[in-house]
Amino acid sequence: MIKFALIGAGRLGKVHAGSINLLENCTLTTVYDPDPAAAEFMRQQYNARIAASASEAVNAPDVDAVIIASPTYCHIEGLRLALQAHKPILCEKPLTRHLTDAQDVRRAIQTAPQPLAVGFVRRHMLKTRMAKEIIDSGKLGRIKFCNIELPFGAYKRLYGDWFTDFEKSGGVITDMLAHHVDLANWFFGAPQRVYAQSMLLDNTQQLPSDYVSSTVTYANGVIVNFMCSWQRFGRSGELMEIYGENGSLSLDGDQAVKLAMLNCAPEVLDATEIAQSSGVNNASTGNGFVNELMNFTAWLDGRKPDFMPDAEAGFASLQVADAMIRSARTHQVIEL
Repeated sequence: MIKFALIGAGRLGKVHAGSINLLENCTLTTVYDPDPAAAEFMRQQYNARIAASASEAVNAPDVDAVIIASPTYCHIEGLRLALQAHKPILCEKPLTRHLTDAQDVRRAIQTAPQPLAVGFVRRHMLKTRMAKEIIDSGKLGRIKFCNIELPFGAYKRLYGDWFTDFEKSGGVITDMLAHHVDLANWFFGAPQRVYAQSMLLDNTQQLPSDYVSSTVTYANGVIVNFMCSWQRFGRSGELMEIYGENGSLSLDGDQAVKLAMLNCAPEVLDATEIAQSSGVNNASTGNGFVNELMNFTAWLDGRKPDFMPDAEAGFASLQVADAMIRSARTHQVIEL
């Protein structure tokens, strides 16, 4: 039985607590949140003990591993505490708000290795792992370019919420786009060059909104075009299109991979097939968060999945996000 401490009992904290509750080999023993009502919900729902501080939660003797689901700008506090306590960590994305803090975490892991997974939940989705297999198989031929669209037309946050403070959230670049930057890094390798234009969550707007358009070129020549927005109207959606010499694949909100090969009829591939063909955990489900926790516990058991996003992946994603921010501010191409 793996006993978890949870730092942060908000929206994602509730998601992780629910995943813990679904797995027979996991239990939530301790929770910390500065909001007493949020912590009390976890106590009533899961019989978790409420800690008086993050430090108390991390260092509790009946805690084997720590999940960090606090606001982005608070991640570094929980990370430092868990690293000092030598407890395995599952930290929500992005790894930290600022690249310098991520560098510190990366160095700490290199000098004193311990499991540290970053919550890029899309890597644990069956459709994403199927897409990775297709890309790696060479079926698409040499990959040429990729289009990523993440418009969100139902943004409700108002000033005073930490999500509307660029220094705390990093806007759509560091928050919402982090997942797909990680997927692009996983699919295509080392990013080399970044150019971006962005609103950078400009606080002179009457109501908060954000937008970024960025082109990232990878060392192997793949060109990736990113578009991401927080708006209060318009469409919401998720689309990732990957084009090779022989065909293309696309991922959207469905649990399937859409394949269009040269001179062939388009195919829709059922992603559940991957559970039988690859991966450490053949019990994978359609719920990415449950898969993420199962794969994390497999790592604690000495069976780290090769697709597990770790501190290096967290740093790499944040490095691209940081370059996008610098490019948008300076109007220059950033070489990595």
